[in-house]
Amino acid sequence: MLMNVKSREQNWGRAYSQIAGNGMDHYGVGIFTKGSLACETGKGGTELRRKGLVVYDLTQPFTAQTSDLESISLTIPRALVEELLHQPDDHCMRFLDPDDPMVRILYDQLTSIYQNVRSLSHQQSLAIGKTLALMISNCLNTASGPTRETTHQRSGIMNMVRMRRYFRENLGSPDLNPRQAAHDLGVSRSKLYNYFAPYGGVYNYIRDMRLRQAISLLNDPLRARSSIYDLALECGFSSDASFIRAFREKYDTTPGEVRNGAVVSERQTTNTNDLVDKRYESWLYGLT
Repeated sequence: MLMNVKSREQNWGRAYSQIAGNGMDHYGVGIFTKGSLACETGKGGTELRRKGLVVYDLTQPFTAQTSDLESISLTIPRALVEELLHQPDDHCMRFLDPDDPMVRILYDQLTSIYQNVRSLSHQQSLAIGKTLALMISNCLNTASGPTRETTHQRSGIMNMVRMRRYFRENLGSPDLNPRQAAHDLGVSRSKLYNYFAPYGGVYNYIRDMRLRQAISLLNDPLRARSSIYDLALECGFSSDASFIRAFREKYDTTPGEVRNGAVVSERQTTNTNDLVDKRYESWLYGLT
């Protein structure tokens, strides 16, 4: 989804309860044609430089401050980009440097696409989507510069891609565990643990992937009649009790509350102003 956004000065962000409430598994990429953006926890800086880009991960919490602004915002499914990234979970509120020629090219490309988007055919849009995924991943993979650490990370990128694909394909299996994964992948358990240490360990990585899948299912109207127990088993949990416990620990709410819309309804009726244009927010909530 590509949009032109105009907004007044505001504080904005995402909390875990909101993440659970709308189930979006996407990255956002923004360029500001007017105004400014600041984030104390930003990566690559704390303020967006002129003609720079900001990337945010809609599965992670963040807070930021903006002036009156006009921007072009791209929302792209994680699946299109994740396997192209060296560190797919390390780019929430990532500021990309406009001195980088690839960032300048991506900035110009997004501007040009927005200017021509109404005349694009479906096939042209699909081709551009793949090109954008490659451009974005290239900018993110080189964002921090070629250090010894990033060089080492790049040397193991294919292994990480293979491992993440393995976990995704076997996510629903209750037998999925580090020992079985190491055996199936042909690596030692110690090596497997080392690869997933940045994610809090193998068990934590598996749990977060299962919870991410669960959020998607809980927000799927076609699965409205599936019981919490059935969804728990489908996501690889041994019981609905263990699923609810893990879900509450991560998102501070329950699967049932998310399914019933309690989290979303609470956000929509707290500190709202009927005069605010919420079309963009509504689109983001409904994106699947």
